[in-house]
Amino acid sequence: MGSSESASPSSFWDGLRVTLVRCVEGPPLGRQGWFHGVVFTVFHLLEGSVKMRKDGRAGRAGAGEWIACRPGKRFQDFSESARILSIHFLIEAPASAAAWTGEPLVTLTADRELEASARALRATAVLRRTKVRGKISPLSEPATFAESVELQAAATTFLARLLVLLERAGMCYEAPPVRDPRVRDTRQRLALASLRTRFSRAELAARSGLSPAQLDRLWRHELGITPARFWNGRRLETACTLLQGDARTVKEIAHEVGFGHPSQFSSWFARSMGESPSRFRVRHERD
Repeated sequence: MGSSESASPSSFWDGLRVTLVRCVEGPPLGRQGWFHGVVFTVFHLLEGSVKMRKDGRAGRAGAGEWIACRPGKRFQDFSESARILSIHFLIEAPASAAAWTGEPLVTLTADRELEASARALRATAVLRRTKVRGKISPLSEPATFAESVELQAAATTFLARLLVLLERAGMCYEAPPVRDPRVRDTRQRLALASLRTRFSRAELAARSGLSPAQLDRLWRHELGITPARFWNGRRLETACTLLQGDARTVKEIAHEVGFGHPSQFSSWFARSMGESPSRFRVRHERD
């Protein structure tokens, strides 16, 4: 992972969170077609093969290999005999503005260490129960503290090995350097704030002695986005992740990301994603 000379080691990765959204073994849920993946996805081909396209790049993986792709729209075509281990992660590092860079999708050859960590992940108590109950997401499976720690540790071990292999193949998760302390401070403030908090462009700028327009210009220069777009992106990413589990209703998710009424949330979500929250939830049961 990348680092910044201008950020202190103790604060740069504040807010870092890795969430296992899905871990399912079996036939592909979505065998062929275009899919809008909102999280990082990796498939282990246990049997059969897959062809994939993303951002102008094409890739293929056969039995024993892995294929990983960054969030975003992708086309996938699994063979009729395909049987896979499908693993999906939400990776959040808002204080650092980290993002995936390099290749949009990569194919990895068989790796004993990665396969061993995948088996350990599948053997955790939460995922064993998820499999027995026929669920596709551990987000909706109640767990004790010890079970949650076990799952997080196994997921982190798997991801740590995967990141090593991805970086060798040209795909990295890294952060851009941010030199202006006003951008760094306001970004971290937004990154760590509860999504239920009201966003105020004017108040955020005033804390740094700037006008909203001045702060927007600084953000565009350093990060290529505005504070409002950054905040909106946090809300949308969280909403999409929660909708992929079945533990919360749309009304509860709306409240979690700062909307007082589900209808407001649904309208905002539809404008952002091109479909309703309910439709998104149903479609991603196949993604």
